[in-house]
Amino acid sequence: MKAKILSVIEVSVVFILMICLFRFANSTPLATRITNFFDGLLFPGYAAILIASLSPYIFRVLNQPKSPFSQKLKYQLDITAYGFFPFFVLSVLLSWIDWKQWAGAVLISIIEIGLLFWFARMVRDKPTWQNTSVIGGFLLFPIASQISTRLGSVIVAIVYYYLFVALREEILFRGYIQSRLNSVFGRPKRFFGVGWGWGMIISSVLFGLWHLGWRPDMLEWPHVLWTMFAGLSIGFVREKSESVIAPALLHGIMNYGPQAILFYLLWSK
Repeated sequence: MKAKILSVIEVSVVFILMICLFRFANSTPLATRITNFFDGLLFPGYAAILIASLSPYIFRVLNQPKSPFSQKLKYQLDITAYGFFPFFVLSVLLSWIDWKQWAGAVLISIIEIGLLFWFARMVRDKPTWQNTSVIGGFLLFPIASQISTRLGSVIVAIVYYYLFVALREEILFRGYIQSRLNSVFGRPKRFFGVGWGWGMIISSVLFGLWHLGWRPDMLEWPHVLWTMFAGLSIGFVREKSESVIAPALLHGIMNYGPQAILFYLLWSK
């Protein structure tokens, strides 16, 4: 019991320190200029958190059993291919539904539960991955065919949402917090054959709180609600894949999937 309490305190302290670092990194004059240059994208804060999150994550990875990288990468891409449609659907709905209001947040949360069951059912029996991976790749060609003179802006957004936002959050919440708690609490429960435990629950709650906003005029509890359920879905992907690669890719799709397509189709000249 003592080890469990200490682990919760540890990840909570790290969580609070990351919030402080994020706010400080975005408050400097240089950070303000960089943010304004990139039209409000918080590159400085996310870069600082990404670098800081890598340290505890790398420490944990170095102490884990090694497996062939090519085999592991293929498995991560296969899992990503299976999760492409559920997370892409979620991304589309996030573009249409007002998730800053309670009604929209509750609706998104219910949909996320359904999408979690959908994804879990697809990967339960571990079917042949190769065909799905190829199909997932072909889905990108219609997007590429719409490339226009605004490609630079889209590339910046993709780098920001996939690398600085999605990867950073996955390294912190699933790579460190969820894995750290799993090592103490274990994963005694099963969901469609995948083990899970308090690590997935606590990391999802903290993931939701990360999106709260830390000024009295910016508190967005509806945002906390649906991102917490999104954290459960991404946390399940982490438990299934045993890595942050697939969670980061699917998180990026959720953040910046249909937006790029709609940008090309509707606003490109």
